[in-house]
Amino acid sequence: MYKLVFKDGEKITSYPFQEGEVSIGRASDNELVINDFGVSRHHARVLVDNGECHVEDLNSRNGTRVNNVLVTRRALKDGDEVSLGKFIIRFSRTTDDKVHIDEEKEDNLSSPGTYIRPVSDIRRIVPAAIGVTDVSSDVSTKEAPVITDIQKSNQILQVLIEVAKSLLTVQPLDDVLNLVMKLIFDHLPAERGFLMLYDEHSGELIPKVVKYRNPSADTSRITISRTMTNKVFQDKVSILTSDAQMDPRFDGGASIIFHSIRSAMCAPLWNKDDVIGVVFIDSSTKSGTFSTEDLDLLTALANYAAIGIEQARLNEKIKEEIKRRSQLERYHSPAVINRIMSFSAGDTSVDAQEMDVTVLFSDIVGFTSISEKMEPHRVSLLLNDYFAEMTDIIFSYDGTLDKFIGDAIMAIFGAPIHMEDHAVRAVKTALEMRERLKKLNFEKFNLNRFDIRIGINSGRVVAGDIGSPRRIEYTVLGNTVNIASRLESSVSKPDQIVVGEDTHEMIKAHFETAALGPFSLRNLEKSIMVYEIIREKTHTGTEAGRTAEEAEAEG
Repeated sequence: MYKLVFKDGEKITSYPFQEGEVSIGRASDNELVINDFGVSRHHARVLVDNGECHVEDLNSRNGTRVNNVLVTRRALKDGDEVSLGKFIIRFSRTTDDKVHIDEEKEDNLSSPGTYIRPVSDIRRIVPAAIGVTDVSSDVSTKEAPVITDIQKSNQILQVLIEVAKSLLTVQPLDDVLNLVMKLIFDHLPAERGFLMLYDEHSGELIPKVVKYRNPSADTSRITISRTMTNKVFQDKVSILTSDAQMDPRFDGGASIIFHSIRSAMCAPLWNKDDVIGVVFIDSSTKSGTFSTEDLDLLTALANYAAIGIEQARLNEKIKEEIKRRSQLERYHSPAVINRIMSFSAGDTSVDAQEMDVTVLFSDIVGFTSISEKMEPHRVSLLLNDYFAEMTDIIFSYDGTLDKFIGDAIMAIFGAPIHMEDHAVRAVKTALEMRERLKKLNFEKFNLNRFDIRIGINSGRVVAGDIGSPRRIEYTVLGNTVNIASRLESSVSKPDQIVVGEDTHEMIKAHFETAALGPFSLRNLEKSIMVYEIIREKTHTGTEAGRTAEEAEAEG
């Protein structure tokens, strides 16, 4: 069973489904209607296909993302975040149809037949097994363990060593959850059981795995009271009911009588002070199936299970972060990537917004004639060498590589991370690019030497992820970009760096410049003053060469 969980105003709402197709959008003919203007009338659909769920974008206006990655179709796994424009839906796999949490029944947990065990007692019995060096405040650290505790500890340790080996070999979260229940059934005489994880978005315990020892003979719904799950989860205690039918707290409990439950245990999935869920098992074979030793073992197993689950979640998070980083590495320097990741907690999508930036265009002079004299593979090798060196320089000043346009390069400074000195960084980049090319011409390119032209302009742009649902790129738009491009193509000469008047105003204290006069550029009503960059002034002590991280480190 699956759920789509979302926020409707201030209320958390879920849409459950098991098979078929769920259409999502603003229009009233959708199965799931979302009243949000950022959502298209028919935005996306979720379909179940051979036991797997997929989300598919329906050519929506604002696109569909899974974990902040734009998609046209993608398989969904438990916990994935689906964004329809700005509207967020969480996808959840659940076993709600097989587990019933009784909201009305009030359990008297102090009644006869019920045994409650704090997890701190397990810390005392097997501290070495779970890596806990402290004990609860009510246990003296000088107190010598009694023989029964040592025996109990040894028995539990033997099981836990086997469990630890098994959990360490499993990576995906779904596999870990299923393995946890298998291990519990391997070592305890349970007939049925389930595992629930806490969902921080809905604030609820969500059933994730249900297991039956004999699935063909028993697929009945498992009932547990809200009182019990809340106490186990909130108070960090394990509960054993030695004979549920004889326990007065279940008087009149139709679900207990119907299912003939004679013994049940519930334990928290705990790791140190954190509880991430609960595990429940029951049996109807005979009175007193489970003992207090079984409860201790279940509690210890639940600790190992929690560690394994958290490790699996961490592994999945690391894989997602690696994937997001690889996408960002196409455009941004490592320093900028680190700041994007830390500012947005892993959200690598960048919303379009107005920003003040400096745009740099560089182009190879006479590249067509150069390429005519070379074999195609040698042309690609030359360009790859050239682009690699130029990209390294752009990244060293925390610039963003917008794109390669044939043999041209477009770079941005001041976006997506704001920089006060974006113009200075761009000009320093241009000067270093020119010097590096001289070295490449001398050491590598030999007979295929060439020059470049560079145009730079500063101003207001719209910066962000722009494109279609099938292809999207980080870029900047606006007249500032057009002027930078035309300065490079129409004004700059070979081996020359030219800047517009706005850039000149921002960098004139740091660089020696020469006025080239007013130029009329295509599609511009007014001419603009253009300046040539000669060299960097040696007496300014500018901080432009430093990365933002170095500046932050110096306070």
